[in-house]
Amino acid sequence: MRESVRINVDGFHAFLAAYAPGRTAAEALAPAEKLFVERGCGRLTMNMVLVGAEFALAREDELLGEFCVPSLEIAGPGGHWVEVSRSLGTPSAEVSRMLEAYEEYYEIATDVLRPGATAHDVHRAVSKGFTDRGYHLGHVTGHSIGMTMIEFPKIGEGVDTELAPNMVFSMHPHAIAEDGQECLYMQDTWLVTADGGEPLAGLELRIW
Repeated sequence: MRESVRINVDGFHAFLAAYAPGRTAAEALAPAEKLFVERGCGRLTMNMVLVGAEFALAREDELLGEFCVPSLEIAGPGGHWVEVSRSLGTPSAEVSRMLEAYEEYYEIATDVLRPGATAHDVHRAVSKGFTDRGYHLGHVTGHSIGMTMIEFPKIGEGVDTELAPNMVFSMHPHAIAEDGQECLYMQDTWLVTADGGEPLAGLELRIW
């Protein structure tokens, strides 16, 4: 799992180096995909970029703008899936406000992702900063991840499964503005420990 995370983080940096407004999603993702394959992921990747109002899976006809939201999801040579990504570019005032909620979630997750908490408890705790600001969460707050990309339990409303040591979760609150035109989406892979959540990537939570 940790090796998959290292590969994913290196791929993020490859995408970051290739990103520029006016390039296509395919051009920006190509260096990351090349790195992933060379590091043993094979075809076990699902990497996308939010361009305008829809996700583009390495498309040649979608141009990147001043702000973009990549979603990088891979399984390393051991077959363990992970998800680590950060948004890039110049955020609007609305997205900067969403970032404040992300910073709150990240701090809270280090405390609440611990044995004995329920998935419902974690969801309520990490989503509070978003809902208090009036944002809809357009995707599950998080989900277990391992040898398949999405596993049970999800981190969501009404899920009473208790967390146990060494569970691994992908966390990615998806904040969406009231008008549906702006959003913020960043991913991290977390380990449940007796002392709380450990973000395995160690990648600074900010808009790069």
